[in-house]
Amino acid sequence: MAMMSGRCEEFRAGLWRWRRSPLRRTSDLIEAWLLLAAWIVGVLGGATAGMVAAVAADRGFEEDRSGRRQVVAILLERVTDAAPTHADVSNNASATVRWTTPDGRLRTGRVAVPAHTPVGTRVRVWTTSRGDLVPRPPDRSDAMLRSSLAGAGAAVAVGGTVWGSARAVRALLDRRRMKQCALEWERADTQWGGRTA
Repeated sequence: MAMMSGRCEEFRAGLWRWRRSPLRRTSDLIEAWLLLAAWIVGVLGGATAGMVAAVAADRGFEEDRSGRRQVVAILLERVTDAAPTHADVSNNASATVRWTTPDGRLRTGRVAVPAHTPVGTRVRVWTTSRGDLVPRPPDRSDAMLRSSLAGAGAAVAVGGTVWGSARAVRALLDRRRMKQCALEWERADTQWGGRTA
């Protein structure tokens, strides 16, 4: 119970900028509204930007998947061992294959196939609707992960921009308050008969 009343007191103390007080400056009220607007825009704007980015990325991946089709190609050359690289730890190598386009033309191109695959083996490749070779599209779970990451990135970017902008405005308000405070001390010092340096 004591914790609850302590939190209520903290909340009330945080609202001092909105209460009428002879000590409240205009800049305090501006800062209070700025912080409230920054929280609202940062949270709601970030969430909205994240959702929009995730939906747009998901739609793009869906269009990408629907624009590609898997066809059977024939391996035209023997595949030898390939030294695995850092990017490709599997034992795949590039080889020439032949496939038929939707309009009936024969095409050839190079794709990665497992090492020691014999000539004449049927391999599956991905093509566009015109028959051009393309990489395999991301599967549904991979596309969802990428869409989620795009949404999270957009939300963080919007939230970070709003937070940074609010911090910059607060710094300007603090600088202005410090100048006002210095002027008031100078006036008070001369009124009390002191000398300013």
